[in-house]
Amino acid sequence: MFRILVADSLPEDILARYNRAEGIEVANKSGISKEDLIQELPQYNGLVVRSRTKVTAEVLAAGTNLKIIGRAGAGVDNIDTAEATRRGIIVMNTPGGNTVAATEHTVALMLAMLRNIPQAHASMRESKWDRKKYLGHELYEKTIGIVGLGKIGREVAKRLAAFGSKLIGYDPILNPDIAKRLGVTLVSFEELLRDADIITMHVPKMAETMNMINAESLSHCKDGVFLVNCARGGIINEGDLVAALDSGKVAMAAIDVFQSEPPSEWALANHPKVVSTPHLGASTEEAQVKVASQIMEQIIEFVRKDVALNAVNFVAIDEKIQPVIVPYYELARRLGLVFSEIRSERLKEVAIRFYGEAATLPLEPIASHLMVGALKTKPSERRGSDVDLLNMVNSLSIAKEKGIIIELSKKEGTLTSHTNVIACDFITEHGKIHLAGTVYAKDIYRLIEFDKYNVDADLSGKNVIIKNFDVPGIIGHVGTILAGDSINIGRVSSGRNPEDKTAMNIFNVEGDWHRGLKANLEAVQHVVRVWMLDLDG
Repeated sequence: MFRILVADSLPEDILARYNRAEGIEVANKSGISKEDLIQELPQYNGLVVRSRTKVTAEVLAAGTNLKIIGRAGAGVDNIDTAEATRRGIIVMNTPGGNTVAATEHTVALMLAMLRNIPQAHASMRESKWDRKKYLGHELYEKTIGIVGLGKIGREVAKRLAAFGSKLIGYDPILNPDIAKRLGVTLVSFEELLRDADIITMHVPKMAETMNMINAESLSHCKDGVFLVNCARGGIINEGDLVAALDSGKVAMAAIDVFQSEPPSEWALANHPKVVSTPHLGASTEEAQVKVASQIMEQIIEFVRKDVALNAVNFVAIDEKIQPVIVPYYELARRLGLVFSEIRSERLKEVAIRFYGEAATLPLEPIASHLMVGALKTKPSERRGSDVDLLNMVNSLSIAKEKGIIIELSKKEGTLTSHTNVIACDFITEHGKIHLAGTVYAKDIYRLIEFDKYNVDADLSGKNVIIKNFDVPGIIGHVGTILAGDSINIGRVSSGRNPEDKTAMNIFNVEGDWHRGLKANLEAVQHVVRVWMLDLDG
């Protein structure tokens, strides 16, 4: 049973529907306190939040069985994503669920600001008729600068185009062809500040965007510029904006989001030149139903198919290619396991090359599975460290923390006679270990290269690997020793190297081996090295 705790308010009918799903149990704990959340979280595998609940490192430490956190909404700044990643917990959001709601609220605030609608309404409630006092401005032919052309920024552009506005945009990643189709002229951030009559913010909250609008950037704007922020609190320096409103540098502002919510300092929200709302961008009935249904559906998809849609700390894979990529996940993990079983030194670098069909797939998630295997700690070495937290979500970041360099590359052509191959060079403190593998068919994985030897060995079960001088009788001698311990040989693969007259023999075996078996095999004349692997253990 996969148990999900819902910490913030979601529609009851949505929760009831998913609570009836087979193998799923949903507990509605809307409004739960931090203390109670920490106490109850160990019982749950999934956690669903909106913006109220702060998923801190302390909360995550309590989630000992937590596999996934779902944010019913776009922003995840209330979740310690770095700590979740370290613990191998997937964090996913619903980036498109409230796009229309946030878009419409942006345009509504912009119009309300330009036409003084809140102030005029308040005046009418006092039985005043101040037509001249609330003279407004039009959107028509105004230059509107859109900072950030993601989903919401693009939808805002589409709607503003209908008003006859001139649209300029700043987005360092957006393809210029997409901007052109939207009717947006891409410019530098400095040009946007200089030329815009109205600036609307649509960037995520992260280190690069914190205090993006501040005293220095505002000094480059036109006198009397209008400013809208329905994105995230903190991307505008609130103290600097208040000063600019007081001086007249900024004519008016429309603000839906604040650095702390509710504000710890109300100077901006209460400023007479500000139209403010309490983070209502996504607050429509339609959006709330949409994001609630979407996040629950995504979590169930993860439980049933291991598909992490809209994951923010792991590469999300389109369900259409999932059947194709999954075998390469397993092949990569098994190659990594081989390395972890045979290594004797610290890993420094990994070069992973992809051939054939494998090269057409997203490389990073395959690499993450390979590193899950490669970083697996041997039972004799375990000290309760990050081996307990290692999985596909955090393996690459753990490798980076350990100073391991990972290089990924796609290769044209084939490797030996095999077309679909993953080849790896593991660079350790004392040399290189080369492994390559392929997928033969469903659930059939083969090791095809081990260092300089071409082999064809099962990447499953128990394997005894013998490196020896290439002389007659070795396979027979090894077989006799294994038989003496009631170990059955299922398959043997041999590779030879004429240059140094050595061979690599891989025995896929069945049975229980004892601690002294390795020493017995190493004592065989002409045997150079022995490895004993259990890839299913």
